[in-house]
Amino acid sequence: MRYWLLAFYIFLFFFLLIESFLHWFIWGAFILYLPILYMAIRDFNQTESNIRKNYPFLGTINEFLDKQRHVLQEVLLQNRWEGRPFSLLQINYVKKKANDSLMSLPFGSELDFSSKDYFWCEHSLYPLKDIHHEFRVKIGSSLCQNPYESSIINVGAMSFGSISSAAVSALCNGAKKENFAVNTGEGGISKYHWESGCDLIWQIGTAYFGCRDKEGNFDEVLFQKQAIHEQVKMIEIKISQGAKPGFGAILPASKNTEEIAKIRMIRPHTEVHSPGYHSMFSSHEELLAFIDKLRDLSNNKPIGIKLCLGKKEDFKSLCQLMRQYKMYPDFIVIEGGEGGSGAADLDSIHHMGWPLSESLKYVVATLRKNQLKDEIKVISTGKVLSSIDIANNLSKGADLCYSARGMMFSLGCVQSLKCNTNKCPTGITTMDQARISGLDVTDKTNKVANYQRNLIKGLANIYKASGIDNLKDKEKLKFNTLKKVYS
Repeated sequence: MRYWLLAFYIFLFFFLLIESFLHWFIWGAFILYLPILYMAIRDFNQTESNIRKNYPFLGTINEFLDKQRHVLQEVLLQNRWEGRPFSLLQINYVKKKANDSLMSLPFGSELDFSSKDYFWCEHSLYPLKDIHHEFRVKIGSSLCQNPYESSIINVGAMSFGSISSAAVSALCNGAKKENFAVNTGEGGISKYHWESGCDLIWQIGTAYFGCRDKEGNFDEVLFQKQAIHEQVKMIEIKISQGAKPGFGAILPASKNTEEIAKIRMIRPHTEVHSPGYHSMFSSHEELLAFIDKLRDLSNNKPIGIKLCLGKKEDFKSLCQLMRQYKMYPDFIVIEGGEGGSGAADLDSIHHMGWPLSESLKYVVATLRKNQLKDEIKVISTGKVLSSIDIANNLSKGADLCYSARGMMFSLGCVQSLKCNTNKCPTGITTMDQARISGLDVTDKTNKVANYQRNLIKGLANIYKASGIDNLKDKEKLKFNTLKKVYS
């Protein structure tokens, strides 16, 4: 077949060439045909793709369509509720909140109410006219002298490097505008974080970016220099992440620019793999000692840990030790295995880590069993997109939430799934300045602020409809599924 196809392309070349001499208007077709012939010969002579070699040019078209499969499905083929990781319904939800536009929906829900995945919350026969939630939570145990009054929904961890400078600026400016916090991600604190003046939650990962020496070990002096800054409100030690629990993070070489390398204290233009483990601790005792050290170095600011639940015995024994020694973090961030990432290991992203719903319930129950819940605040993250997502997580015992991909949608993310290629079409997850220039920081700042403000308004409406007037009663909000009802 490949010889017949190539012979046809060559025959067509000579046919158009001869016709061009006989009929001048054929010259246009002949010139347009030359790239096709070039691609056919190129495909025939290459060895990396069987399809392109056996079917020159047609194989290239097939490869292009395969690479754009996700985009074509979303735009042309899928229903509004079928998309993954997020459906068009969910994306449009964020757009409405971010644009501060018409937030009503006509003609009823498009969701399948008979699906086993469908859930609903129980409303009250007598809704409230007003509620008195402040939707801010004090984070800081009895060991912490400088607690932080946090918004109930903040920007989840996204490093400068995984997202662009313009994206960081828009998120931080939006956070400053509406008085909520931005988690820096493990990539360190950039000038785009500092310039906004917003509240920061500094995440420290296994590579200790921003507070490491030349060998990659934790540097106390560099840590303290930034940790005592007024803008840094909390410190978060990332033990594991939902998209890659037990695996290290990846920064592609194409995204590791000179600027990012300087902030992270690494060599530029190289692929960077954060270790899957911390060099500063490898046991519960060492972890608690490290938390205590960071608390001292940061002038007693709240110190927390982020993890995706794996072996339940590990978390259980950690809680028992915290109770025994009376040493604990001020907050724990729980991310489900459904958490997102710009670049995650193929073997970890689908089947490692507990889903958020089940892990959240277990973590809260274990903290309460060990009489630690009053000391330690629980932050939930992992596909938190809507007000109902926040309410659902709070009903399971979380005290507040992070949203990362929701914030990305408010920036204009179209879910093209190119976060790890440096070719993000929206300028959000790329270091390509030509693409970044398409992201207007002023416009996106307003949209980030609108989205967060409207999430809280939506949460207030849910509580009013459910007759709940105080955050202390958040767990009285009940969610049901058909499986639960029929059992």
